[in-house]
Amino acid sequence: MTLRPVLGLAGHATLLALVIAACAPQVAPELLVAAAQNRTQPDVPAEAWAWPQAAELLVAAAQEVPLRPRPAGAPDVVVIAFAGHCGLVCRTRNTWSYLDDPGEATGEVAVLDAILRAFRRQSLTAEGISLSSFVEAHYSGISDRFEPGYNEAQGYLDFVKHSWIDGVANPTRVVLVGHSHGTVWATLLAMNNLDVTFDYLVSIDAICWQWWGRHARFVADFFSGQDRPIPFPLDRGDPCKSLAIPGQNRFQDINDVVPANVIFGLEVRTPVRLFSLVPNVLRDDDPNMRINGTELNIWSIETFSAHNDVGRHYNPATAWVEAMITVLGLPDHAEFSMTDFVRPPAPEGFNYR
Repeated sequence: MTLRPVLGLAGHATLLALVIAACAPQVAPELLVAAAQNRTQPDVPAEAWAWPQAAELLVAAAQEVPLRPRPAGAPDVVVIAFAGHCGLVCRTRNTWSYLDDPGEATGEVAVLDAILRAFRRQSLTAEGISLSSFVEAHYSGISDRFEPGYNEAQGYLDFVKHSWIDGVANPTRVVLVGHSHGTVWATLLAMNNLDVTFDYLVSIDAICWQWWGRHARFVADFFSGQDRPIPFPLDRGDPCKSLAIPGQNRFQDINDVVPANVIFGLEVRTPVRLFSLVPNVLRDDDPNMRINGTELNIWSIETFSAHNDVGRHYNPATAWVEAMITVLGLPDHAEFSMTDFVRPPAPEGFNYR
């Protein structure tokens, strides 16, 4: 089993050049073995995401440690991208990592290529890993190859964390991307790695419907043989309608909630089109919010593209994501305290200590 980190060209460009094609993917061999290893997740209890306990954990994780230079060759940014399900009627085991697949149907530009390009235009080195919507590596009958899944994403993140982030003076930044069901996996990765600050979560037409029905058995089978717990909140069952958010009168889907350790949230949604030559049934019908009920640092756009197209084709929504990353750049972590995203705002006249 191999992972397929995506590499490309670095350079400058204006926003008017957002439709220029990216370079062909390459392989970063030093990451392949490390990313495939099954590493133990941080010991975070299931209750960690109930504020204010999460704030205490995040503060503890941010304690000062002796800093060292980032290793030579370590990129400025890594992008972890989860594709969605293979379709309404396909076998879940046939899901594949299409977000890095350029071709004639995608205008020779893959969605992951475009996001990497947005960072490279800022003179940053950027690498990406493209993953399928599945709990572990598996063979896909659609792509006719072995595809990495959530387990490999965790292994890759562990390698990045221990080699390029922990105790590093200028650490590598981490960005999450998900399309459709892939947004659930991306959010799970953030919520179960509280010791990592993610600069961006790019949510492309998030769908939670049918996620548990498609994946529950595979998740249970995989983690039954592991020495680590099922990721929160899957240990409690269906992640759809699972999170109680301040100010909301109903439970929210996990992939509509931007975790506290994500600084910038970018969201793309598509409209309902039932009576059309190109109908669009699947869509993200709920805008994203913070786990404390606010919309701090979340930007959203609704595109006329169809659900499948926004993930598998370069399109205006992809260009918008590129433009937003180009404008926002990399956030200064010192300016964004994660505890601000966890606790609800203090009542007037009061402050948190």
